[in-house]
Amino acid sequence: MKYVLMITTALCMAACGNPNGGSDEQANTAMPSTDSISVVLSQTWATDTTSLITPECVTYDPVRNQFYVSNINRKSEAENAGYIALVGADGSIKNAKWITGFKGPLGNEVHGDLLYVNDRNTIVKIDIAAGKVVGRITVDGAGALNGIDIAEDGTIYAADSKTNGIFRVSPDGQAKMIVQSDSLETPNGVLINGDELLVASSDGGSLKAVNLGNGSIETRVTGLGQVDGIIPLEGGRYLTSSWKGEVYFIDENGKQQKILDTKDQAINAADIGYIPNKKLLVIPTFHDNRLVAYRMEIRE
Repeated sequence: MKYVLMITTALCMAACGNPNGGSDEQANTAMPSTDSISVVLSQTWATDTTSLITPECVTYDPVRNQFYVSNINRKSEAENAGYIALVGADGSIKNAKWITGFKGPLGNEVHGDLLYVNDRNTIVKIDIAAGKVVGRITVDGAGALNGIDIAEDGTIYAADSKTNGIFRVSPDGQAKMIVQSDSLETPNGVLINGDELLVASSDGGSLKAVNLGNGSIETRVTGLGQVDGIIPLEGGRYLTSSWKGEVYFIDENGKQQKILDTKDQAINAADIGYIPNKKLLVIPTFHDNRLVAYRMEIRE
């Protein structure tokens, strides 16, 4: 059966709950449906506003049950003020400045015992257990490495928002630009999907697919705002975030509907994270300096 989403296009102002963190009754928000499906978001927790400074990306580690948060730290003018924070699955701050010294950390991804972080034209390798940097891959030709995803064999795919390019880094650390095209329209988040790479096109407001064999580019979904992060769900569905403060649900037929809108509150939605078994969506709010978590229920 094919489902069609008919979800209201904005979330009420109370969706993010208490601006000082935590949850309340107003944080429980259902997106009413006039057809066969509705999405319900219930805020469960939020971090304080002092530990995270300009958080841009949050990634969940299911093995260690914690999040890694890239903080650009725009409050500081220092060259290497960016840092990675460790946050528990319950929103507790485990180590606000776990790894420091980044120029502008954006996308991060876990592979095995390592965390990889895009930092301008460099991919930084962190030994998670040791809590220290163990290597750096310089990506020649890159200007602003953003979203990152890693295949099972360790091959890295990274979007370069500045050059409209996609880089592939082999397991032995050899980097190569495999696609460069203005039609990518400022690539941001990336997600490996079989023999293709799904790309969040920030300026295009769309989700694109890059064929990893021949480099061809296809637009799959439009009307997604300033797309940032991509989260895969079961059944060929996805969540995407729009940096200005929106989250979209995309069904298995490519139908998109907005399920969160905090733009009027000046609360951004950067590169989102997700805990599948809890159906917990976690949003780095960038200028709002928090993570905000929502329990998500899809009713059909």
